[in-house]
Amino acid sequence: MDSVARMTRATAKAKTRQRLLDEAQRLFRERGYAATSLEQIADAAEVTKGAIYGNFSSKEDLLLSAIEATPTPDYGAVVNDRSRPLRERLAEFGRAMAVDEATTDKAGLAVSLEFIAALLRNPDARRRYSADLQRRLAELAADDDEQPLPPTTPVQAWAIGHALLIGLDIYQGLAPELLTPAEFERAFELLAGLYPEP
Repeated sequence: MDSVARMTRATAKAKTRQRLLDEAQRLFRERGYAATSLEQIADAAEVTKGAIYGNFSSKEDLLLSAIEATPTPDYGAVVNDRSRPLRERLAEFGRAMAVDEATTDKAGLAVSLEFIAALLRNPDARRRYSADLQRRLAELAADDDEQPLPPTTPVQAWAIGHALLIGLDIYQGLAPELLTPAEFERAFELLAGLYPEP
């Protein structure tokens, strides 16, 4: 009986945690990261504020947990197709990212920028985010059978591509007429210069 009660409590806690993550993500998108309070998240999830602190240590912890629970996108399908030259694959990837729903989502971009600002002010949260980002980039690099030219490591090559995408996303959100899919394509083609010529 005791183990059933423990399992029921654990299941209830996991459901509450997921509901908090879902409502936090929804409210951050709707209202913004800075403008959303923990009280608003608790109200939306129909729990007490204490339930938030029973699952997360802070608003940053809540968003970091949501980010960490999100699967790493599968970029390998296009980028790792060795039947075509790397420059062509990177150009295709750039075109796809220019019109990708996540790339063109201004509300999501605004939340990301607010969160980045919060991370820059919180060294512990920044270290945690950095560790998760490095883990994800290492996973992508491990699936990549092409090696960049030294001194660039595979993880650094993926980090450069990630940073390029973020920068392009920001400027596409601000000035879409300047950063069309053709510019995304050309920008990603430049990454081929990190790799040896075929």
